[in-house]
Amino acid sequence: MKIGIIVGTRPEIIKMAPVIRECKKRGIAHFIIHSNQHYSQEMDSIFFKELELPAPDYNLGVGSGLHSNQTGNILIKMEPILLQEKPDIVLVQGDTNTVLAGALAASKLDIKVGHIEAGLRSYDRSMPEETNRILTDHMSEYLFAVGPNQHAILAKEGLESDKIFTVGNTVSDSLFQHLEISANTSTILADLGVSSKAFFLVTAHRASNVDVSANLLELLALFDKLHAKYSQTIVWPIHPRTQAKLKEFDIELPSYLKLIPPIGYLDFIQLQKHAQLILTDSGGIQEEACLLGVPCITLRDNTERPESIEVGANVLVGRNADKALAAADKWLSAEASGESFNWKNPFGDGHVAELILDIITNNTPNTLDQDIVAKNETLSVIGMGYMGLPIASLLAEAGYSVTGVDLNSEKVAAINNAQCPFDEAGLPELINKVVSQGFLKASTEIPSSETYLVAVPTPHKNNSCDRSYVFSAADAIAKVAQNGQTVIVESTISPQTSLAVAQRFADAGLDINVVHCPERAIPGQTLYELVHNDRIIGATNELAQLKVKAIYQSFVKGEVFLTDLTTAECIKLVENTSRDVGIAFANELSEICQELEVDVYEVIRLANRHPRVNVLTPGPGVGGHCIPIDPWFLVENTKAGEFVRLARSINDTRPSIVAQQALNLLGSGDLKGKKVGILGVAYKANVDDCRESPADAILEHFLKAGVTVSYHDPFVPSWQCARLETLNEIDSWADVLILVTDHECYANLSLASPLLNTRA
Repeated sequence: MKIGIIVGTRPEIIKMAPVIRECKKRGIAHFIIHSNQHYSQEMDSIFFKELELPAPDYNLGVGSGLHSNQTGNILIKMEPILLQEKPDIVLVQGDTNTVLAGALAASKLDIKVGHIEAGLRSYDRSMPEETNRILTDHMSEYLFAVGPNQHAILAKEGLESDKIFTVGNTVSDSLFQHLEISANTSTILADLGVSSKAFFLVTAHRASNVDVSANLLELLALFDKLHAKYSQTIVWPIHPRTQAKLKEFDIELPSYLKLIPPIGYLDFIQLQKHAQLILTDSGGIQEEACLLGVPCITLRDNTERPESIEVGANVLVGRNADKALAAADKWLSAEASGESFNWKNPFGDGHVAELILDIITNNTPNTLDQDIVAKNETLSVIGMGYMGLPIASLLAEAGYSVTGVDLNSEKVAAINNAQCPFDEAGLPELINKVVSQGFLKASTEIPSSETYLVAVPTPHKNNSCDRSYVFSAADAIAKVAQNGQTVIVESTISPQTSLAVAQRFADAGLDINVVHCPERAIPGQTLYELVHNDRIIGATNELAQLKVKAIYQSFVKGEVFLTDLTTAECIKLVENTSRDVGIAFANELSEICQELEVDVYEVIRLANRHPRVNVLTPGPGVGGHCIPIDPWFLVENTKAGEFVRLARSINDTRPSIVAQQALNLLGSGDLKGKKVGILGVAYKANVDDCRESPADAILEHFLKAGVTVSYHDPFVPSWQCARLETLNEIDSWADVLILVTDHECYANLSLASPLLNTRA
């Protein structure tokens, strides 16, 4: 894969910096086109050096100018570069003329466009940026929305849901990556002779504020009133556009306005962090102020960053001095009384660039309209569950004649009618394709086939792997199999189960090649992960290894590795055990921090600033069919593994701990008649799968305490207690709410009831 990264202004360079670094870290081929839209060393190129980024591969040098002229020049200069480089995708960020021209040039050449900060809307068409961002969104194949507000806007505009990804904003990555560096290197406060929290910071460059003399004078009058009341120095890094207009209009500025030339990002971070108040007409600075915990007054009548207003970090005033004074009074009075500004950060966790590249590299091309080319080879997949049916469908799409086998006759009938029996992104369309073209059929009986694939459940009993379903499938295959055929076990199994399966075939007088290829995918992203994740093939027979490798390479785009049977069995178990141990540490750390009366999330966030530290986030427990179970499978036949068993114990007790924390919100005394609402009962976000969900144990704890329980979950229509249809309904009903599953719809909760957020 090759990625083209297009930037043109200071904010774009800053926000694309984490993407550039992540491309380099992953070894992804990429190139940088810099339009030089500002045509100013101070406003643009200095940031590459300061942020230690590689120099742009191409500098277009278009400079400033009229919108049509600037956009046209970028198009003319960019098209031959894209023709030469042939990127798979072009990434643009924001709403400048560079963004529009880059997206248009790529789109005309049939190159995919990824728009970071998609869905931002001010609904003010007098702003050229509004036109740029709308047009760019409607040309893009990947729409990286900051949050649920932008996701909803894009969906309302008719953009396909499979193009929209809610990821946060890379501004959070850049700010968190550079905050400590700037604190250690910047001398800007001393250079300007200002003290922390003893000055206001201003930026203003929008045409509506500075291009008209009367508007600019109105803005200056606003500053006069603020200074008259608070006597604060106002630091103003002056934009070249604003400086030119001051000169053109022959406007003299008062001495309390400390004008300075454009400064680097590290210095500007420190100015923002230490300002008592920020006044700006910049969208990006609204975000940065919110992330830094500094109150922001936006010198506009609208904003494409409504989240900053929703969390209480920002107020729109336009050029109205009275509104600005009212906002300043509110914040500065609160500060004087010792209150802190601890609004919730809505713009990302500092890992947005990683998520964007995960999405780009894992996305599966749309091949639903293509005719399937037959391989004239038969294959039976036993078990049409969450993994078996997607694998059978991908094998059918690759050209194998596949029979999906399941004992559930209703599920078999549904598949033969091209219906998907459960919720999984992209699977209904794929099933329709392979069934309609005759490459997948379902049956309750196993037909004789050249290859068999076992994907049946392996439940756990008394912390051991129940292998009965696997053995039953093997015995059923033995009735129709022939010598020399191959059986692939996909089910997650305890070590040495594959050898036991091989022995069953031998006892039946059959020479069958048994291969283990553990599945590596999660509900909600199953098709993407089955296609793009690496695969492990374990077998004792080299010819069987190579045959099965060829089968998987018919649809797998990741690497395929060969090993022996027992090693392959251990690998999947070790992967999930490692995650379970990491979660146990995070959950135990939460208890430690509670005793020490410190914020565990702050501890983890700052600890993770170390390049070799990656502490996970505490939660309500561990769910799903893999992580809570696989550690037991790994150690069930070993004496060693006490650490693994301890981690399981910690995670198993976590639901009771958070359930009790929720009950504590009800106060002391008799809990009979009290009502507790559970938000989210699926084991993970945005799926309907409740297997091993921590909500089960949480509910059990509540019922033992004698409280009445209801739940809300848009993905789970029925569960173990009463369901309330809407958030308003459960909020009105409950005395206390507990957030268990972090579905996207719970991202910006505004509730009247006390809430225990186990995902905070």
